[in-house]
Amino acid sequence: MERSLGFLFDPNKCIICNACVNSCNEHYGNLNWRSLLVFENGVRIGVSIACNHCDNPLCMKVCPANAIHKDDMGIVYIDPNECIGCGYCQWACPYEEPKFNKEGVMTKCDLCRNRLLNREGLPYCVESCPTGALSFGWLDKPKYEAPYLAPYEITKPKYEIKSPKEGEIKASPLKIRKENKYIELLLFTILSELSLGLLLTRIPFYSLLSFLLLAIGLIPSIFHVNKRNRAFRVIMNLKSSWLSREVLFGGLALLSLFIEDLLPMFTLVYYISVVLLSLSVISSIMIYMLKTTPSWYNANTPLSFIGTITTIFPLGFYFNHNIMFIIIPLILAFIELVMLRTQKILHIPYLLLLLISIFIPLTSILASVTGISSEIIARRNFFEKIKYYGLPTP
Repeated sequence: MERSLGFLFDPNKCIICNACVNSCNEHYGNLNWRSLLVFENGVRIGVSIACNHCDNPLCMKVCPANAIHKDDMGIVYIDPNECIGCGYCQWACPYEEPKFNKEGVMTKCDLCRNRLLNREGLPYCVESCPTGALSFGWLDKPKYEAPYLAPYEITKPKYEIKSPKEGEIKASPLKIRKENKYIELLLFTILSELSLGLLLTRIPFYSLLSFLLLAIGLIPSIFHVNKRNRAFRVIMNLKSSWLSREVLFGGLALLSLFIEDLLPMFTLVYYISVVLLSLSVISSIMIYMLKTTPSWYNANTPLSFIGTITTIFPLGFYFNHNIMFIIIPLILAFIELVMLRTQKILHIPYLLLLLISIFIPLTSILASVTGISSEIIARRNFFEKIKYYGLPTP
């Protein structure tokens, strides 16, 4: 574990004066990078927290624009000229630290990096603390005595915090939120999965339909970023960002499908399209497998995304008469229902229609419509009821 700079906080010295928060806001435009949480359980206990400059900064790893960096001192900072304003780093941070400014660019505490580099003084929050409750220094593995914050192993924060000598902090870091701009995400994930399903079934006009669905999903996703003039940067972090990989593979799949529509005689292009679109869907799944978001970080996420692909399979059964196009979605739907106890409004009707389709093939069309509708409803809940790690509510 690298020795790097981080914050130290002793709640036993904190007098809850808010000087640390006020000083930070005064110098950085009221962006609320630092928070002072006040808990009351017999006694009042303050906890001052900002960016923890983690050893495993998930915000940096997931950033598709490669706009978040970590310097030799262990300081994690954002280059405002590289940020595209997608907000993915907010999902990855269990301390709710990254904040958008009024220009739609993500910002965060950088431990007053310029002041340190230019030897102008300590971080403003540390300098303003009148009791020495908040300080900073070189840390190896800090003493992280804070069960009310996200588990240490998720990001390995460089934040040493002591336990209060009086009283006890009883709070949970698990919270519920709704993704505000999720329509674009819902469209892209659902439509890219259906696009792959069409490719795999090869029903009539599958290539054109697959191209159209993928295009309809990709185009609105551009509007999910705040800085559209920098949208090209979304593929700048192929090394560690699944979002970069999703966009790259999705874009290449779209191009491949376009070529396939123009030159259908080249069967190799079909298989290239299948591989590229499969890689894009796999990347989509991995985007949401965040340890900071327990409602996504479980087996139901990949099963649901793969299940959406197979909702097209009943149509494949109707046109191609291949019984496997009924068996595969039946197995997946059964696993979701029995093993994961997934609550989907139309899940049981979908299962029943799949079974009936074996004997009445025309029913498979209704089965596909029901399955797709079920997945859309479930995906909406996926984005509207998100359980995540954040700052506990006092």
